[in-house]
Amino acid sequence: MDFVSDRPEAYALAGVQLQWRAWTWGTSDRDRDVLALQQEIVSAEEAAFTSGLRRAIETDLAAIEHLEATLPTDDRIVALREGIARTARVRLSEGVITASEYLDRYAEWLTAQFDRARHHVELAQARANVQTKLGLEVK
Repeated sequence: MDFVSDRPEAYALAGVQLQWRAWTWGTSDRDRDVLALQQEIVSAEEAAFTSGLRRAIETDLAAIEHLEATLPTDDRIVALREGIARTARVRLSEGVITASEYLDRYAEWLTAQFDRARHHVELAQARANVQTKLGLEVK
């Protein structure tokens, strides 16, 4: 572009507009990094939740197994204590033992019955806990 020359010349003008903000430099890379970290956090939390749930259910299943094995023993204990209480009643009526001894045998029979009932309740509770932890409807 010679302003003094009297000959026409061809010329062209081109431009490029550049917009740059210093505070947004590299934000897409940082956003990608943040999303990757958040995904790792979610994966770790999911693994921890699954592991904790598995341990809790295994504990409840072990309790169920133990209680189911205990119930026949409880039935046998109640039957034996009932026989002992019956014998004590006969011995009391014959005057061989005191009323205090009879009441001790009768209390042992009642305690065995209470223990058996408690084990039934604990078994039902352990089964309900497993269903609740699995998200099933408790019946």
